[in-house]
Amino acid sequence: MHHILGTLVIGALAGGLAGRRVGVRPALRKVVKAGIVSKRKIGGITATAREEMQKLVAEARADLDHGMEQHN
Repeated sequence: MHHILGTLVIGALAGGLAGRRVGVRPALRKVVKAGIVSKRKIGGITATAREEMQKLVAEARADLDHGMEQHN
């Protein structure tokens, strides 16, 4: 929902200011593009962190399972 609100705010600013200044629209487009790039990078970092956490959990479980086998 917050994505929609942000888009509406940017759209309102772009629409309101576009008639006054020609250079505002390209500047706003750069801001939007930077936001998209940031979101993609954060998504990639998050995915990598999630994968690493899954590997650590799998290793910890394997260690525990291996330890249990030695005690039996």
